[in-house]
Amino acid sequence: MTEPEPEPQPQPLRVPMTVVSADGTPLACERTGEGPPVVLVGGGLSHKGMFDRLTDALSGRFTVVTYDRRGRGGSGGGGGGEPGQYSIDRETEDLTAVVGALDGPVSVFANCTGGIITVRAATRGLPLARLALYEPPYGAPPNPPGYLDRLRRLVARGRRAEAVTLFWRESVRFDEDVIERLTAHRAWETFLDLAPTLVHDGVISERHAAIPRDALHRITAPVLVLGGSLSPRWIQDTCTTLARRIPEARYTRIRGEGHVFPQEAAAPLLRDFFLS
Repeated sequence: MTEPEPEPQPQPLRVPMTVVSADGTPLACERTGEGPPVVLVGGGLSHKGMFDRLTDALSGRFTVVTYDRRGRGGSGGGGGGEPGQYSIDRETEDLTAVVGALDGPVSVFANCTGGIITVRAATRGLPLARLALYEPPYGAPPNPPGYLDRLRRLVARGRRAEAVTLFWRESVRFDEDVIERLTAHRAWETFLDLAPTLVHDGVISERHAAIPRDALHRITAPVLVLGGSLSPRWIQDTCTTLARRIPEARYTRIRGEGHVFPQEAAAPLLRDFFLS
């Protein structure tokens, strides 16, 4: 005799919303749950739907707002394949617009390059109740010479699969077996759709990778820095530096995890932090 299948759980209602950034770019957002607002900011090759498991875990206590960074999903503001058309300052304006559209003190969780965007916004006056970061890639080893130009050319020629694997191989530095698994992943077509935005993250990693040591004291909100115990030493050192230089910050390593953000393992840590 087998056990009966569990009753399907109702999914939280996701309410679409649009926020317009300072330069007129529309940003596609989703709002889920009720409670204090928490905005989730993604990293490379991600869109708002990739935070579904974290959204579900937090939406019982918070109003969770996810959004497609510019050039992704339903948001405007592409142009990643052409030189001179991307600025990280437009992305800080985007985050500022999303936060400004919400009522009450707003907290933010940001992953990977989304963390660099969010730290930049926070040091420039974006008011936050609390800020959580997962491994913002400050201090990453330099990309190989010509990486960004090669990436731009591949995107401009429509060779998206090559652009994605170039990013994984030369920027993130995944092992070949990991790349092979990812190319067979069910999200592969989504990765291809997002390939032009790799230029955006390439600009961030090449031009904004230095830890803004002299500006971190301006972040007055409590900060939780999260990282994986299996991540490379340089990213662990970065997380340690951020936790030491931001006035009210602490660093927690998640055992057995690496640079890929572990939504289930991080969810209770984020829930407790945002409630504290």
